[in-house]
Amino acid sequence: GAYGNERNDGRKAKMAIDYSKFDNIGDSDDEGESHQKPLASAPTPALGGALGGAPVEAQPAAPPKLSEEHKRPLTDAPKIELPEGAWTKYYTQQMTAPQRMQTMVHLWNSAEQDERVAFLRHLIDIIGDPSISNRIKGGQEVLKDLDPSFYDGVTYPEDWVTAFKEEMQPDDKKVVMEKLFKALDNSERGLVLGTLM
Repeated sequence: GAYGNERNDGRKAKMAIDYSKFDNIGDSDDEGESHQKPLASAPTPALGGALGGAPVEAQPAAPPKLSEEHKRPLTDAPKIELPEGAWTKYYTQQMTAPQRMQTMVHLWNSAEQDERVAFLRHLIDIIGDPSISNRIKGGQEVLKDLDPSFYDGVTYPEDWVTAFKEEMQPDDKKVVMEKLFKALDNSERGLVLGTLM
């Protein structure tokens, strides 16, 4: 059938951006039988695993003791406003790196499968470098929930996740994810990408 040569697309000689590995994902909701295996069946090591395997700066496998700043309640976070708002400054200036990572994990986990596909495609466009983006896993594997337990005890703006999940349209969610990703420094971007590879 049409899906037969899916596997070979990533191996093209020229470095074209390969979106095809996400092609047959978004529609899977319509074909009842393709969801036999629950997506959350295998816990993904996610960010924790990425630190171990990906060529990211050497960091301890798990923080020995969480310092208090990472546990500070973020109830004073301003509402997410598009296109611009105080929330992006809050994200970069008032939150610690683990809090930023934890926030992205929870936003990702709150999104529907088809929204996750849109985030990934958009991320590939933002990266603009096929040598990186073509290493992103394909298929359902990359769309699974991320494991927030690596940042266990780290706070995040819960109101953001609620608003993201319940009030925002998919296009706005994409903009939010883009702004958060672009606000990260390179080592933090590396952690995000590491979870997808």
